[in-house]
Amino acid sequence: MIVGIDIGGTTTKIVSTDEDEEIFYTMVKASDPVASAAGAIGKYLTVAGKKMSDITRLAVTGVGSTFIKDEVLGIKAEHVEEFQAIGLGGLHLAKTTRALVVSVGTGTAIVHAEGREARHLGGSGVGGGTILGLGKALAGITDFDSLSQAASQGKVENVDLMVQDISSRAVGTLPQNATASNFGKMSDRPSVEDFAAGIVNMVFQTVGMLAIFAARAENDSTIVIVGNTMQIPMAREVLDALYPIYGVHFIVPELAQYATALGAALYLGV
Repeated sequence: MIVGIDIGGTTTKIVSTDEDEEIFYTMVKASDPVASAAGAIGKYLTVAGKKMSDITRLAVTGVGSTFIKDEVLGIKAEHVEEFQAIGLGGLHLAKTTRALVVSVGTGTAIVHAEGREARHLGGSGVGGGTILGLGKALAGITDFDSLSQAASQGKVENVDLMVQDISSRAVGTLPQNATASNFGKMSDRPSVEDFAAGIVNMVFQTVGMLAIFAARAENDSTIVIVGNTMQIPMAREVLDALYPIYGVHFIVPELAQYATALGAALYLGV
């Protein structure tokens, strides 16, 4: 089997494919790139019920892959350029041959992908790291799952200035429930949940708008959003709310958090 490992800033994802196109996947925390890569392989072998000898090729990608030299646990490591992996993995999961693929991990990367070709258009430092950092600073929440749950229970209108707060009717194409300014209102006593909701809303409105602008520039009609941060349920809600205003559908495929690892494996397998 061909195994792909995506060593990110906070987690390491591992995916394998075989001749029957069966996919196995798992992840571990990425405190140390080399240790997390070895740990991911060990966990994968347990989850998939495989042996070390079943791994025929090992593809490594992600920011942490630069610390991987020639091999991991005696298996030769073949490096795959991260943006190439993002594009190929995103296209495969979305079952399309051309798209704008946006990877929301610790930060955000925007890639135009077509077939086996991928071109990095740019990105932003706004991403999952922003959510965790502001979550700790504003809401006192230090773990991803708790922040995600809190965001689902909060009200963004308690922290964000809405169009309806400053206008008696819609402004152009902007409805009254659209955001005029993230964290621009701040009620006297916003709850922890309100802060969490405001943070997630701000990050994914930013990601969504960057994606829309890039898609228009590249004449891409399909936008695929992948990355570990897409496990936040509210993230999809924020992106879906952009459709009535801009007419853009975002595809968030199943296994979105494993797209880059899958793309690395696919790159070696094609």
